[in-house]
Amino acid sequence: ELWLLPPSLPPLASAAPLLPAAMGNIDSCIPGEDSSPVTLERLEWAVRQMDSKEVLACLQAGIDVNTPIDRQGHTVMDLFQVEHQQMLKQCQTGRGRSKDATKIMMDVEEAAGDVLQILRSFGARQAGREACLRRST
Repeated sequence: ELWLLPPSLPPLASAAPLLPAAMGNIDSCIPGEDSSPVTLERLEWAVRQMDSKEVLACLQAGIDVNTPIDRQGHTVMDLFQVEHQQMLKQCQTGRGRSKDATKIMMDVEEAAGDVLQILRSFGARQAGREACLRRST
């Protein structure tokens, strides 16, 4: 069982009311205009959206990149791999002009590459082989 936020969750300030303080995650804040708490769930959301700015903000605020995100011990690197694979599948099945499909695929790859680079720079690791993460529908 994987506990995750819905993919439609908006970033930063509007996410705070959905993340109760009783969850026990880090209560640090990103400096600046937004003072909503930075949580592991927020990092998960940012990885799902391939939002490199939000991923970097969460990690710079002190979220441990290798903290398990579920009971099986998966990390955000496992989540990244599954989400990236899903995005590539969606690019393959998309309809439309070849030129448009290529641009979309290139944008997806650029966003994923940025997120991967940030995760790796913070020492992100995948969970062991016994923790096999599958995308929930």
